[in-house]
Amino acid sequence: MVICKHALKRLPDNFLYTALFCVLFTAVFNFTLTIMASPYIVGDLGGSNDITCYTATFYALGNTLSIPLGRILLGKVGAARILVFTMVLFALFSFVCAIAPNYPFFIAARFLQGFSCGPFYALIFHLTSKLAPVEKRNLFTSITISILTISPVIGACWGGWMAYDWNWRWVFYFNLPLILFLAFYLWHRLKSFDSQDQINQNSSFDPIGYFSFFIAVFCLGFVINTGQQLDWFRSQLIISLTVIGVLFLIYFIIWEFNHPYPILNLRMLTNPYFSFALLNLSILFSAYFGMVILLSLWLNLWVKYTPDWIAILIGTMAISGLFPMFIIDEKVRKIDNRFFLALSIIFLAISCFHTMLFNIEINFGRIAFSRILAGIGLAFFLAPILRISFHSFPKEDHLHVLGLFQVFRALASGFGASIYSTIWLRRQVFYHDRLGSKLTVLSPETQEFFSKAGQINLHGEIANAELEYYLQRESTSLALDDCFYLMGMILIILLLIFTLTFFLRRSGFVSDKVT
Repeated sequence: MVICKHALKRLPDNFLYTALFCVLFTAVFNFTLTIMASPYIVGDLGGSNDITCYTATFYALGNTLSIPLGRILLGKVGAARILVFTMVLFALFSFVCAIAPNYPFFIAARFLQGFSCGPFYALIFHLTSKLAPVEKRNLFTSITISILTISPVIGACWGGWMAYDWNWRWVFYFNLPLILFLAFYLWHRLKSFDSQDQINQNSSFDPIGYFSFFIAVFCLGFVINTGQQLDWFRSQLIISLTVIGVLFLIYFIIWEFNHPYPILNLRMLTNPYFSFALLNLSILFSAYFGMVILLSLWLNLWVKYTPDWIAILIGTMAISGLFPMFIIDEKVRKIDNRFFLALSIIFLAISCFHTMLFNIEINFGRIAFSRILAGIGLAFFLAPILRISFHSFPKEDHLHVLGLFQVFRALASGFGASIYSTIWLRRQVFYHDRLGSKLTVLSPETQEFFSKAGQINLHGEIANAELEYYLQRESTSLALDDCFYLMGMILIILLLIFTLTFFLRRSGFVSDKVT
């Protein structure tokens, strides 16, 4: 053991930075880890395909609630100590997910797993800022951007492949050795860091602000995630949680604007450049996660692609998103950031409008082409948003900037997945009723179907079941078209908002500094 500890300490600094980025990768990667595996999870634990998105959205909700704690805890306890402690908690809740006996227990474990890794963002940002040499900060920014954009796609692909070829529980078992090894290494490498670290920010904890934030976000997040299944405002629970959530949200906003040491510094939102960046971040990340979850479920449940092929298709989005990102961050820092945001929105909008032309007989090449377009759009949007956000404030406020940035990102990701899944389900019902109303016993469409079914020896209840299957399949395809049309139109509206930004000073959208 002593020899092992000495060997770990003698590893080069690059290994330390790699370990820190692996921790960040794990937090984002686990967000979508269950998306393609979710049909297998609900089938094993008891549930329906209508609630498969819970595996991701409740992780995002837990993640959002603990993000503000990272900045506070690194000042109170120390970055290295709290990072290792939360990593151990993350490993523990990963194990609890793996042994879950039923679906509600699994969702609770996913919520706690997301909550345990929320502090990672502030802790790793602080550690890399203190430890990294200046000449590597551009590279580290590019790596961070890559992790935030491509790891959700990789997570969805990995989880689907593991669930299909092995077992969904191994998705979480594989977390354990990696996380525990990284925690062991980082503790022995960084345990002396906390005593040497001088944190130049106030670490006062505002319990009232955090309590109101927790209640508001949890209640409203629960309403958005479960409203479809609980029949929205016909449910007393949904009504009660909505009222509580809205009241606490109003109180939280008023409190944070007037508190000297806020949990989330909402006063930063008065900066028009920063608010513009967060608006783009929220809309683009919600569309991004909506794309991933809808395509993954549709291809798996209705087009009958295996997770291996879905992983290849969705994975093209990650691969195509890698190359332009480094060009943006390294070579063209003095160009107006709105140019790259506009390019991103245009590519994502084209991808959405192209995807809405899909049908059940879709071919591999068309899906891959739309994913490549989306990947290019992803590569262009996060780097300029990061630069606008951090360039808008002095360096001593960057942890506050990061807190708001990550809270908006996590909320947009979780709510985007939930909202687009809900719209998809509701439009399925709409098309099922509209198309089904034409399939009466005497209608020509029904007679033609039963005639063709009889030619292949399908009669009676079997033929009726086949008719219902084709009706549902067509309904889901048309509902998917509507969802992507909605995404595309939202992106077009966002593109039009760019015209308003030209009334602001151009300097706020240009950065010649290293973040």
